[in-house]
Amino acid sequence: MEAVKRRVRDDKMLCYCKSVTYGEVRASIRAVNARSVLEVTRECDAGGGCRTCHPEIEDLLEEARMERPGMLRRLWARLTRHTVGGDA
Repeated sequence: MEAVKRRVRDDKMLCYCKSVTYGEVRASIRAVNARSVLEVTRECDAGGGCRTCHPEIEDLLEEARMERPGMLRRLWARLTRHTVGGDA
């Protein structure tokens, strides 16, 4: 069974090299509709040092993708397109 990830508090430090919190990264992702670590780094500097935080930034990008309007509708459409017997 896969463990459920808990949302990390916004005030927790994410990028120690550049002193950027999870909340600042989340806000940057929303502000520019970022889709990559590079876009996040350009907006708030997170990930611009040793790169150890890149996996966490990727997780926040995925979190943002799942929260975007219409995501569930698009996912449902994709899932129901492949019905048994080919009737879609």
